[in-house]
Amino acid sequence: MVSEIHHVAVSVTDLEKSIPFYRDGLGLRMTLDMRVGNETMPARLRVPPGTTGRAVYFQGPSRIGQLELIQWDVPAAPAQWRPKRPGEPGVFSLSFQVGQDEIHEVYDRLMGMGVDCYQPPAASVLDNYGEITMFMCEDPDQIMIEFVSLPTVEQVRAFRAAARENAGDSSQAQEYKPSIRSNG
Repeated sequence: MVSEIHHVAVSVTDLEKSIPFYRDGLGLRMTLDMRVGNETMPARLRVPPGTTGRAVYFQGPSRIGQLELIQWDVPAAPAQWRPKRPGEPGVFSLSFQVGQDEIHEVYDRLMGMGVDCYQPPAASVLDNYGEITMFMCEDPDQIMIEFVSLPTVEQVRAFRAAARENAGDSSQAQEYKPSIRSNG
């Protein structure tokens, strides 16, 4: 049985553009910068022989899980890669939790860096969960990045209790059991 996500690896086309986005824009801490590639890598990762690269790891303040960015040097790689999009198999976005008091600050910082955000942070109500605030942008490789401010455990429970009361039926909303850290 696994315990936590150790890291998520994301291929990028230019680490020198991606590092400032994740370090300065998102405020993640760079924990490791290393070269990758040796004689066992093609078999372990199913990459063409001769593939090398550079990997940089980032970590947030909770120190749970890391984000690994890898710039590959692949012999005979396609001229242009494109990111995944909704409806296609595979990862198409990364989501980062941001405190309610900080989400507008993160948005303003990214806009100041010239990052094209889809729209300003906006609140939405999710069924059986409550109100979240979120916005989206793309990193230098056009990977969709979501920033989301989540309700506290107590706010989710209150939202569900109100929904049960309004519906007059306690079977509609299940007891909330947090599976991720929330803002409270």
